[in-house]
Amino acid sequence: MNVLDLKKERKVSWLELFFDLVFVTAVSSTTHLLLEIDEYPRQVAFYFLEYLLMVTPMFWAWIGQTMFFNRYGEKIKKPEIYMLSQMFFLILMTASFDLEFSNTFYTFIIGYAGIRLVTVCQYFIVSKKLSGDARQISRLLGTIFLLGILLSLSSLFFESPVRYSVMYAGILLDIILPLLLTRRLKKVPVDLPHLAERFGLFVIITFGESIVAITSLLVGHTKDLNVLGYTIISFGLIATLFMSYFHSFEHIIDQKKETNGQVLLYGHYFIIVSIMILAANIHLLFAGHLEKSILLLFSYGAVAVFFIAKQVVFVYHQKREIEFSFWKDSILVLLLVIAFLMNEFTALPVEISFLSLWLIALVDLVIQFNKTKPVRLSKL
Repeated sequence: MNVLDLKKERKVSWLELFFDLVFVTAVSSTTHLLLEIDEYPRQVAFYFLEYLLMVTPMFWAWIGQTMFFNRYGEKIKKPEIYMLSQMFFLILMTASFDLEFSNTFYTFIIGYAGIRLVTVCQYFIVSKKLSGDARQISRLLGTIFLLGILLSLSSLFFESPVRYSVMYAGILLDIILPLLLTRRLKKVPVDLPHLAERFGLFVIITFGESIVAITSLLVGHTKDLNVLGYTIISFGLIATLFMSYFHSFEHIIDQKKETNGQVLLYGHYFIIVSIMILAANIHLLFAGHLEKSILLLFSYGAVAVFFIAKQVVFVYHQKREIEFSFWKDSILVLLLVIAFLMNEFTALPVEISFLSLWLIALVDLVIQFNKTKPVRLSKL
């Protein structure tokens, strides 16, 4: 019998669930931040970039603690002390999300650095209880993350706009350096079922924000047939994307695969951000204040990124009996390009883009359903 079969299944703890719940506020705040682009139609590119610069540290702060807890959470005493303190720093950082970043820079950097420094402390504390590769990796990760945080904190000594470059250079260092340690990190593999479940819960949070966006449009307009039609199409799209992701999650992932978790980690950044953009675009497209080409780029770009990132994540972790077809998955991208061009260069209402995206999402769901047929039949 495989040793992995004897390994006790690890459940997500109540503390982890509470930690993730606090990030619901952060996801909601960043989504509303993107909605403010509607007020600056001539500066969309600038404010969209600023939005990404807010989302990325938020996601990375969650990633840092999630990855630590996955590898070493069972080794550290009283984890609630560390994670509850991180929640306060997250509240501070979330309250600092503002497109006029100069107004909230100091509280933002304090909130972000506070979360990351707590994670670093945990790496060094737990390393004393470890040995061999586990101890080396714990100290190594703690050291490189500390370097990134110190670089970001040094931005406090600079004036705008240099300080922003310094702060994000530290965050970028934080994100990139683990990629250089791919082989070494494989010596201390993650608990894949536990980590996949944590990411799945975060994806549910972002899908939930999409439902909030749809509901808010319908409030006060329940008798308006146009609004009802738009919300039905929007919900159909979100529900289909949700089903596609979690069908793959349930049937494709090989829970016994040993991995360092990096494909799951970096791939989910794009999955989660694309869902958040789509949630915001439900509002933006309905308001119709931005140029048609921008709205279409947001819609089709978000869905394209979602499809590609999802496929990369699940293909890398797929079971042996699952067959990957590059051509079938390429059809989705081709359909997206064709639908985008049709909407861009014709007089079709921009709302039709969501209908075409829904139909393409249904094609993706059928492809995933057929792909997992051998696995589902084997369980009968």
